[in-house]
Formats: sequence, C-alpha cells, structure tokens
Amino acid sequence: MSFNKFIQLESTSSGIFSTSSTSLDPYVWARRKIAERTNRKNSIPFFYKQSLQYLISKLGTLSYLNSETELIDVKCVHANPERTVAKLKQETNIILPILSISQTTSENDDQRRRGQPQVVTETFWSEKKKRAYRLISFAPRAVNVEYGINIWAKYKSNLDQLVEQVRLLFNPHLIIKSSYTNVAKAYIDMETDQSTVETADRQDRILRRSFSIKLEGYIPNPRFLITSTGKIEEFNSETTLY
Repeated sequence: MSFNKFIQLESTSSGIFSTSSTSLDPYVWARRKIAERTNRKNSIPFFYKQSLQYLISKLGTLSYLNSETELIDVKCVHANPERTVAKLKQETNIILPILSISQTTSENDDQRRRGQPQVVTETFWSEKKKRAYRLISFAPRAVNVEYGINIWAKYKSNLDQLVEQVRLLFNPHLIIKSSYTNVAKAYIDMETDQSTVETADRQDRILRRSFSIKLEGYIPNPRFLITSTGKIEEFNSETTLY
C-alpha cells in the first residue's frame, strides 16, 4: 500500500458488513470468512523486514562536510556491532565514518494489544479508480522492536555532524512506513558513547556513538477486500486495485 493512501482504522462488532445472504450475526460471519480465506502463504507478513529496510534507507541519506567543505555521503550497513568491529580491524578499505544498524530485541506490547476476536476495517483509496474500498482483517499484534544504531568515525567533527542528524531524524520520532502501515513510530530510547579511549601502537582510534531505537508497531494479519456484492476476497494492493 503506497504511503499517500488515507487509512482509517476502527474496531467493530456489527453493522459494517453486507450479510443479506446469511442469517449469521455480521461479526460471526466476518470472522468465519476471514478464517476460510487465510492460508499459509498470505499469513506470512514482512513487517520486520520492511521496517528494517526503511530504517536503513533513511539512515543512508545522512552525510557530513569534510575539511574541504565537500558534502560526503555516509554508508549504512546491516550488521551487529561485533561484526562491524571485526571488519574494521580486518579490512583496511572500509571508509569512515560509517553507520551500522541491527535488530536487537522484539517483544509484545500488552498495553496496546487488542483481543483476538476484534475485527478491524480499513478504508483504502485507489488513485487509479478514484474510489474507496473497504478492507477487513483480524486485529494486528502490538509489538515493540528495538534496534541498535552505531556511528563509527575517526574524527569527532564528523561524528558530531552525524549524531546531530540522527537526533533530528527522530525528532521526536520517526514514522516507519511500509506496505502495512504509515503510522508506526520509532523513538530514541537511549544514547551512549562507546568510543575507544586507548589504542595500541599503530592503530587508529575509532569513535563510536550508539543509539537504542524503540519501534512501536503492529504485526498485521492478512487483509481482505469486501466487494460490492458483500463477498470477501484476498487483497493485494499491487494487483487488486491498480
């Protein structure tokens, strides 16, 4: 789902489905239809993958001014700190500064969770067909995902420039956009200085600033399109409405 679509979420138990062909309660009918059309393929979301990709793409836009006032782009890689340190020591062709990001933990958020029986409807606007469509799904799972962002540099001036940009990027939060949502918020939870104070002879000092990022998001369930006839069909935003 593209990011400029208008999304409206609501939880409901009756009054939104066309159930003229059945005597079942609309709530029971909707749950049964969703269960019938959920299979192993469409029940696999890519929430974690797309969230990480979005963070990498945003961090990959950072840059710094060198001593000749030239604007230099900074690369962002997906790697844990231990692997990055090993590469910095083993490979001499890595250009500093560089950013690394890794997912550290993930846990349920009980304060934002919804009960499984709840049904969620969404209003999807199709730019091509110039009309709104109604989608239906089970309530998503509320989760908190933590990421570790590390800035590696040789010079403090370069490090400070990147630290400033990261703070502004999460000011006060960063909206994480994916094919599932455009309202997930990521915050800076903690910031620490982990620079190498002492180094051996003939070794360069490496400056490192670490950020702990907390993403408050939802793992989505499969979404289905309610047609004009009241039927429920599998929804794929790339092929169904475009």
